[in-house]
Amino acid sequence: MLLLALLSGCQALRTADPERLVPAYTEPASRFVEVADTEVHLVDEGEGPAMLMLHGAASSLHDWDGWARELSRDHRVLRIDLPPFGLTGPLPGGRYDPDVYLELVHEVLDESGVEEVVLVGNSLGGYIAANYAAVHPERVRALVLVSPAGYPQSLPWPLRVPTLPVIGWISQHVTPRWVVARGIRDAYGDPERIEPGTIDRHFDLIRAPGAREGLRQLARTMDELRHEPPDWVDEVQAPALILWGEDDDFSSVELADLWIESLPEARLVTLPGVGHVAMEEVPERSLAVARPFLDDVLDRPGPESTAGHGSTRSPGDSATGAMFARSRCLHDRTPGRYTRMNP
Repeated sequence: MLLLALLSGCQALRTADPERLVPAYTEPASRFVEVADTEVHLVDEGEGPAMLMLHGAASSLHDWDGWARELSRDHRVLRIDLPPFGLTGPLPGGRYDPDVYLELVHEVLDESGVEEVVLVGNSLGGYIAANYAAVHPERVRALVLVSPAGYPQSLPWPLRVPTLPVIGWISQHVTPRWVVARGIRDAYGDPERIEPGTIDRHFDLIRAPGAREGLRQLARTMDELRHEPPDWVDEVQAPALILWGEDDDFSSVELADLWIESLPEARLVTLPGVGHVAMEEVPERSLAVARPFLDDVLDRPGPESTAGHGSTRSPGDSATGAMFARSRCLHDRTPGRYTRMNP
């Protein structure tokens, strides 16, 4: 441990001080809400149709800054730090299975007075968004999924490392800045697009109290579930837009075909030269694709007006599928069921 500290710098060992993190990473519209037995950092801004944005593992609500800044002009945009990340911190008991996240989303919507919502998610957040839409179709107007997790594949290395016997334990205590920087570079199609301050933010927040321990528990859960197909996808009723970077090294763009096959109405847009976090790497370009979809679906009647066409279950009854996996599927599809675009 001493050698690692010397090689990595003292900050790699040090837990970041919450008294510094909170003023640095809250927004004017930030508030902390007590849901699912934990205090969740929520940013709630704008007026209009509601949408909730969910980030991926080892990240924060700031991944959506570019989208939120524009969409909050004419939408109510909610973003949360999913536990154990950002300013939310770890869950009591260290349980990070899908049902826990579904319950958390449900309570955030209830606490915020949101009856119908567009769910927007990246990676793990995409998995949670789609799973929630399957369990609660009456509340979800549409889905926007950016490189969503869900179908079997191997864990990307930033999530595989915490599952390893010895290195995983070390990763709870030592987080070199260069490892964080490499993870962000690998998540981008073009690392030159990384904005100043992005690496510092990730380095700060992954060292928040309980974040590294929580990441290890979450990664173990994802590793246990990653071989199970998400059978619940067939129960999603909301129209979906799927955005996928063609240079995504964490989740192959080929997995998009599996989502397209299972969702009742889906549009797929692949982005050349873009990696795993399209909304952060190319916010203007990716939002330009999402805008027409959002305008279209928000002009339609909401799910409450078409109630009775699907079942509603409690989050505890939901099927738990894989969060990650590798697969390849190239099939003919029913004409008109989806749109494939490549801007």
